[in-house]
Amino acid sequence: MLRNKRLLLIPLVLVLATIAVLGLKIAYPYHRIVAISFLLLGWIPLLYSYQINRRLIRANRLVLRKKTRPYFPHIIVALLLILATYVSWVIVPIRENALAGLDNGQIREEIDFDLGSLTLLCKSADDFVTKLEKVEDLIKEVEKLDPTTKSQIRNLWREGFIAFHEFELLKEKYRGFYQIDYVAEPSLHADTFFMAYAAYVAQYNACLKVAQMIGNEPLTQTFLNERNEGLPANTLFKMKQRLTHPRVLLRMNAGNAYFALVEKDLSVDPSIINDFKNRKNSYYKSLGENADIFVSNPIEVLERTAFYAMFPIQKKVAVQMSHIRTTHRDYLITPEIIQTHSHKLKPGDILIQRRNWHMTNIGIPGFWPHTALHIGTTTELDDFFSELGISFSEIVKESYPDAYEALLKNDNHGFPMAVIEAIRPGVVFQSLEKSGNCDYLAVIRPLLSKQQLLDSILNAISHWGKPYDLNFDFTTDNELVCSELVYKAFQQSKKLPMKPTIINGRLLLPPNLLVEQAIPQIGPNKPYEFVFFLDAKEKTDSIEESDFEAFKASWNRPKWDFMQK
Repeated sequence: MLRNKRLLLIPLVLVLATIAVLGLKIAYPYHRIVAISFLLLGWIPLLYSYQINRRLIRANRLVLRKKTRPYFPHIIVALLLILATYVSWVIVPIRENALAGLDNGQIREEIDFDLGSLTLLCKSADDFVTKLEKVEDLIKEVEKLDPTTKSQIRNLWREGFIAFHEFELLKEKYRGFYQIDYVAEPSLHADTFFMAYAAYVAQYNACLKVAQMIGNEPLTQTFLNERNEGLPANTLFKMKQRLTHPRVLLRMNAGNAYFALVEKDLSVDPSIINDFKNRKNSYYKSLGENADIFVSNPIEVLERTAFYAMFPIQKKVAVQMSHIRTTHRDYLITPEIIQTHSHKLKPGDILIQRRNWHMTNIGIPGFWPHTALHIGTTTELDDFFSELGISFSEIVKESYPDAYEALLKNDNHGFPMAVIEAIRPGVVFQSLEKSGNCDYLAVIRPLLSKQQLLDSILNAISHWGKPYDLNFDFTTDNELVCSELVYKAFQQSKKLPMKPTIINGRLLLPPNLLVEQAIPQIGPNKPYEFVFFLDAKEKTDSIEESDFEAFKASWNRPKWDFMQK
């Protein structure tokens, strides 16, 4: 029996730690080094355990060798058969042939027609790569992109994805080339093979150029992998992974060998063949120059696998923590207190909030854990923007009809909707009385023109109904957190000092950092104005209105009230 079996628990724990580090990107940007270090450390107790149990392991190994030696040839032959079966299945897949049922003349007509499609697709792929090169620097600085530029890049990425998908259809159509008798119809067989392989090479070559151009910038990859407006999720990841997938490489190299065999029988236009050869040569050259992709791709797979393993746990913990509050008292700022200060507010004001004794405060850095955007009621909005000669209600009703209906409603206590914020259910409208029902509340006002405020509020409303982002990443737009909603509302104005930062590989602007950045920019001839600060006094369960100096120091307060002076 093995001795010191508990030693084997240490490598298992280190493997779990590796998954956690990779999945949560702990110690970013050195998380991969930390993860690999954990794996290397795992060998120490494993080798030590082997050393302790060496005699027993050797004895068992001799027994096992004696039992398996007579079957060793069978094992080798079985492995070779499995390998040969896999290779045959990859190169000559048994599936329904899209050309089945067509006679030779009809197949020739299909080829003649699709040669034009192939030429157009190659041009589309080249155009896509050229356009991507022009915005390469922008794509690598996603955190600086405004919504309009983001939308333009997404549209460009969608064009490229459509072209790659069309290549896929062409490949699938002619993948049954082997069912055409090469001896009886050498030219037709060769041309049919060429259609499939040329599409394969053109698609692969374009994918390789795109992967080389984009590199391994994590924010760029997150941005392009996002599911958005008809694009499936992980398009860039899948594109990169197919570059090093054994099945794809096997087909590419087997196709290259077979092309040398059937090239003499081709009846395709020589200019098309020459273009294909240039792309093939470019592929082999680029693959050699980017051999590191064979290392980075498996690491990326491991990292993503770790993320998908950890994310459900992270999500469940975050949701469960949001239900836990370690006190039963009411929030100190009541609806009545809010109403006495509501006349000071204007559409576009930023609400900064804290609710004490919530478990979620543990995971959010700094004193301020939440922010929201005061927009006002529909009546207030119509009055506020009337001087622009527009009806705010009509604009929202036409552009966002579902959001407009939600904005017209009152909450469960009969208070009108006047705030938009991202909370655990998602981006919702709240009444000021409900949203402001907290322990600390500060309000700062962006000093923008009414047109800029209108655009910012409409930007915020455009996100209404989106889910809460439990991955906490500003790079994506499908899901949002509280400060992300505020940031993206004002991002296009480019007037406010809101600068997200990278935390654990994610682009973030926590509410406390938002406050820290805003404070030096409050005052005359600056982009913010201080409105008020309702400050909690936990020891006396009371609220007092504090001045700007108190708010100015608030972001640096200890996270917990009992630690405050």
